[in-house]
Amino acid sequence: MGRLRMGEVVVRDLRSGETLRGTAGFALLCRQIPAYWPLLPLLWIPALRRRVDRQFSGCAGTGCTLD
Repeated sequence: MGRLRMGEVVVRDLRSGETLRGTAGFALLCRQIPAYWPLLPLLWIPALRRRVDRQFSGCAGTGCTLD
């Protein structure tokens, strides 16, 4: 998997042992928590998928920007 960037979120699937980053990790969380199920169809919208991926990817370079 390698080193994580500051602020990066990763999710480990305990069933398969796979470590997921970005939108894939968020989607796994949503599938496991019934209250988050309504969010799953929203991940098919490209703009929202990119936004989630950007939020979960952490900081690039020397600093983070605040949105």
